[in-house]
Amino acid sequence: MLVCSVTLSVLALGAPLASPASPTSPAVSPTAASAEQKEQIPVNARTMTYKDNCEEARDRSEAEGGKGSYGCITLMSPPQGEKAAESMRAQAADVPLPTNECTGDEDGFWYATRTMQCQIDPNVKYTYFDSDGKIAGTALFATAQQMDLSVKSLQWSETDQLVMLKSTGDLPPLTITWTTKCAPTCSPGSTTLWSKQPISVGQRLEKTYAISDTPTTTYDYLDVTYELDIDAPNADQLTPPISWDSEVRCDDKLSIANTSGCVVPWTTPTLSVSRADYGSSADMIDWAQRNLSGHWGLKNTGAPLHRLQKDSDQKANRQAICGTTKFTKDPVITDDTCDEFPFAGTYESGALNGVDHGKDCAQVTAVRADNTGDNATDWPTITPLGPFTGEEKCVRGHIPGSLNSDLGGAYGNFVQSARLADNDGFWLRVTF
Repeated sequence: MLVCSVTLSVLALGAPLASPASPTSPAVSPTAASAEQKEQIPVNARTMTYKDNCEEARDRSEAEGGKGSYGCITLMSPPQGEKAAESMRAQAADVPLPTNECTGDEDGFWYATRTMQCQIDPNVKYTYFDSDGKIAGTALFATAQQMDLSVKSLQWSETDQLVMLKSTGDLPPLTITWTTKCAPTCSPGSTTLWSKQPISVGQRLEKTYAISDTPTTTYDYLDVTYELDIDAPNADQLTPPISWDSEVRCDDKLSIANTSGCVVPWTTPTLSVSRADYGSSADMIDWAQRNLSGHWGLKNTGAPLHRLQKDSDQKANRQAICGTTKFTKDPVITDDTCDEFPFAGTYESGALNGVDHGKDCAQVTAVRADNTGDNATDWPTITPLGPFTGEEKCVRGHIPGSLNSDLGGAYGNFVQSARLADNDGFWLRVTF
């Protein structure tokens, strides 16, 4: 598998087909391949509906003569800003909030990495109306969820929690019903965590359970729906449970050969490449991100790069920029190779954006700084060859072969660790 990934990435980055990775090349560190911070997901990127079903419950009660008690649930939207989040935490100060990977971000927003998504929301309100239609009591709850996926498994685990933070007024005993449903190809299709489970102030419910996907011949976009109902004895059931959704994407040998796995599809992972490991090859990327108008993969400045999966398209891109008739090696550079950015294995490749010869890219070359025998140390930086406008669609460099192919290995490993499908986006960060 590692050999395959390196081969894929060497093609993608621009090293010649006949140039293997150096046997003394640095191992691709886990941080280079997979390190990423969890990112906040905008509400509009989810199918979560923040609603108050009290108006619906009141209308139905009146339609039925208004003779009985009833309850309703308000699932409030995430607060806008830290001040609102602090206010909610203060309301629940007497009872600890549930904890997971979102501890410290108890604001109702969802956060995710490629293989984890979580939320802590201390803002679920239950309102109890007596038989006269007046508010008799309220309760405040927090939900916490964490889903842990694997890029090499079609099964994942989820841990859901609910805690009753406080109550007001004359509130009768309450019960909780929580059901998780997954469609269309999940097993089980439905999991009941709690059914009419009594709960009181300070009590925390927690359940960890497994869900798996049954592979299909396409990418499975799985809708996971959570239904929460809070009830009081003798209260009329006038409205359906509050519900919200999450999404998982699974595939069987489609994005990565010989493996099956699942990811959080609405995240954009980050590939980090170190100058200490990849020297002038990493410096060339950093130079292009800062000096060329595309700013490819540079978070907060440019747009993400996107994986190009088809091998024949990668080869065609490489041929256009670095073909044998289009690149002349510099004998001064140790094992000189044609390195290009954006990678041939991305949709941002210059060859897919109007460039049919590498001479039309910005041109750079590695600069020798030492003679230790370690190419990353000896060739740490690049310098432009001639003028450039900053509007070029790509950069092409004279880079020592081991640095070129090693960085290719990092990209290949990253494709696997992030389980990037064709056209999936990713950021690229150059570190020291």
